[in-house]
Amino acid sequence: MKTAYFDCAFGAAGDMLVASCLDAGASLAVLEAQLALLDLPEHSYKLAKSAVNRCSIVSCKFDVHLLNEDVPCKSDHNHDHHDDHNHHDHDHDHHDHDQAHASDHGHDHGHVHEHDHSPEHHGNHSHSHDMERPLTEILALIDASALPVAVKKLAADIFRKLGLAESQVHGVALDQIHFHEVGAIDAIVDIVGFAIAYHELGIEKSYVSPVPLGGGTVKTMHGLFPVPGPAVLNLLKSARAPIRQFDVQYECLTPTGAAILATIAQGWGAHPAFNHVDAIGYGAGTINPDGHPNVVRLIIGESSGRVEKNSDFAQIDTNSQPASYRSEVVAVLECNLDDCSPQILAHAVESLIESGALDVAITPLTMKKGRPGHKLSVVATPEDCRRLQELILKETTSLGVRSYFCERIVLERDFQEVTLGDGPSIRIKIGRDLNGRIINVHPEYEDLVNYSRTSNTSLKDALLLSLNAAASHIERSKIDG
Repeated sequence: MKTAYFDCAFGAAGDMLVASCLDAGASLAVLEAQLALLDLPEHSYKLAKSAVNRCSIVSCKFDVHLLNEDVPCKSDHNHDHHDDHNHHDHDHDHHDHDQAHASDHGHDHGHVHEHDHSPEHHGNHSHSHDMERPLTEILALIDASALPVAVKKLAADIFRKLGLAESQVHGVALDQIHFHEVGAIDAIVDIVGFAIAYHELGIEKSYVSPVPLGGGTVKTMHGLFPVPGPAVLNLLKSARAPIRQFDVQYECLTPTGAAILATIAQGWGAHPAFNHVDAIGYGAGTINPDGHPNVVRLIIGESSGRVEKNSDFAQIDTNSQPASYRSEVVAVLECNLDDCSPQILAHAVESLIESGALDVAITPLTMKKGRPGHKLSVVATPEDCRRLQELILKETTSLGVRSYFCERIVLERDFQEVTLGDGPSIRIKIGRDLNGRIINVHPEYEDLVNYSRTSNTSLKDALLLSLNAAASHIERSKIDG
């Protein structure tokens, strides 16, 4: 299995992670061609790849040049000022324009903005804060593109994790998180660009080293924030990522870097035991300190799934590790109803499922004054949240719908068919973890009912027969494999 190990001993940002993939063999031409499939403003940016030296290591530097003359670009940074960490409150080893803190700015929704870098750091650039891209618009932009399905899914998952972390910090709904137009273009290029390069390299499984946070403060347009920012901490908390102590007075890990790593990591700690190493990539940050190479090191090879013993790192052994699951962000919509007829509720459930709800449930409950009622619960993708809320208001007697966003873990699903004698075939749903291990096996209910009716067999007997047939089929597959 092609396995990647992202060694982020000195930090990570979106551009550093993209650069490490480019240095390991991903193509800048492919990156440019696939990013062109996104409906971004024409001539709004250009990409640059260059070789730089970090503590005598030749590394790849990836830059996104924003072409609007009023917009500060990554390449516009005065690199020299970063060399003296003690003279600046805001020294970054890399500058993601998406690294930012959401704030209401007096509005009723969250905004994710780039840090308010002072003019002496960047020259006399300025930009307006009028133009914004909602997270939902960015997700729709990715979904509507002609990018490969795997690329779109990875990029959307990263953006959702980043948006969820910001929404938790600032107490706003996920669909109300906004990116400033400048930061949005930069974030889209870094995140989608990483997904493109990651997919091109054919990586099947990734592990990540413990990550440093840095220290000091970062200057934002709303004042000084301590490093790390709250969104970074939320991302690391949700991923249960180990943190490496590293005493520097600047931000080592950006929100975009943390979101990417939290999405791809199937284990944190020491590197796996590679059968052989196929590629190595070094992705450089902006600053060039004397004492350490400010790079992300990417190692790609065929892995046996085990890790070498190293007392400095959390140990990972995928052969004995608990099951690893894919996580995703979902919206949960709820309302309590005590004046809605069963017929109306049944129709509402059908309408919600037909309109794309991931799951719908009705729970009996006792409401005020002892009146019996029902709680309608809907699970949906973040993009469908507002549309399904409006559908609930339309199709039920509710006067309001609660919503919140949470993370869920899911199994990878596929179907196999079994036959029982001369009866109709039965589809078997198989759920696997990210290591390919089978966790759940269950036949489709409609197929069981169909078989039971046509073969004059009880439903419970059909269930047992189908499970036995599925077990035999899976065992034969293992032997043949």
